[in-house]
Amino acid sequence: MKTHIKIILILLSISSIVLSQNNIKTDTIKLPDYLIIINVPLKSHSHYDRYEEGFFRTITCIDTTIITIHCGAMVNLPLIDLTKNTVTSKFILGKDVSVLRGYCDSLNNGVKRKKYFREENYFKFGITVMYENVDEFKMIYYDSILNNVKIIKIEKKQ
Repeated sequence: MKTHIKIILILLSISSIVLSQNNIKTDTIKLPDYLIIINVPLKSHSHYDRYEEGFFRTITCIDTTIITIHCGAMVNLPLIDLTKNTVTSKFILGKDVSVLRGYCDSLNNGVKRKKYFREENYFKFGITVMYENVDEFKMIYYDSILNNVKIIKIEKKQ
């Protein structure tokens, strides 16, 4: 009986992920030299924080996931607080890209759960894109968002 319930819950989780993938919108952030194109959940709210050297764009999703896009300088990388999080993998591709993955333990109504994060730093562009506070069964969905981020160089007309 417990196995049947687990299977039903897994199938419901997968179907909700597939359905939620259809509920996305494409967001384009225009910078002087680049465009950042990212798909975000339709039911989300964006907030900009600008500072002298750049900006943070925080996208809060209905499921409490936070997607952050940072462009600029004068910040310590990684953006994720490593004192509260456990790193499970770190990948560095030359001097261009680093990917950091991990989790933090969260207590919700007395139940201990892992909430996952992924941070990608594109050093060449001075851009960081990350998600945090993601439940394990939603990682496929949010990984697909980060996997499909596009940074396009704008050609200047002369």
